[in-house]
Amino acid sequence: MNRFRLVLVDTEGSINLGMILRLAANFSVKEIYIVSTRQYDQEEVKKYAVRADYLYDSLIRVSSIDDALAGCDIKVCTTAKSSEEDVLRSTVSSAKLPELLSGYGSVCLVFGRESTGLTREELSKCDIASTIPTSSEYPSLNLTNAVAIYLYELLSKNGELARELKVAQRDELEGAIAVFSQIAAEVMRDTNKITRAERAFRKMIYASSTTRTEVRIITHVLRRALRRIKLSKGIL
Repeated sequence: MNRFRLVLVDTEGSINLGMILRLAANFSVKEIYIVSTRQYDQEEVKKYAVRADYLYDSLIRVSSIDDALAGCDIKVCTTAKSSEEDVLRSTVSSAKLPELLSGYGSVCLVFGRESTGLTREELSKCDIASTIPTSSEYPSLNLTNAVAIYLYELLSKNGELARELKVAQRDELEGAIAVFSQIAAEVMRDTNKITRAERAFRKMIYASSTTRTEVRIITHVLRRALRRIKLSKGIL
């Protein structure tokens, strides 16, 4: 079973914040972080939270997205913009997330501002990006509606899809990514291309529910490849 953490980045309105707290209560999400220095109208938040107003007092306010994401096995950023050409915005459909995330213990689900969403820098903090399939003519959803859809998709199916896959732990996945990054730095000179390659590999490895056996094999091959590259350059 997953443990979900809602991460709200600079939510702009007290009404939306209150409605999101109500949704959190609907789906038994108790871990809610907000990355913002804004001052909210407490009475208005609690009014729209209705009987979930108690969650306002347990909100964890932090100053950086890094603090909000600390300790999660997998970090999912939501976005209305999707592009296969842009690695940062190459997304996984909300409908595919339940099965993808079922092997992870703790999941951070990140939502951006009502007006502009998440910045590119904020998106880069996540392992994968996800979007809700909507009309290409008007893809942007109200923040509260987006939160409702994600929580329903993920939590209504959470029990049904929980599996006993021996999914690789975060430190194992990050180990493979670190070796891949070293290889990219050895064979490419353009820092932008290196960053693009790293992001593509990160998304691929996190979006495939990689097992511990698989990641060990991948890491072993990558390490051997890195060693051969360095030997060919006379570094070792």
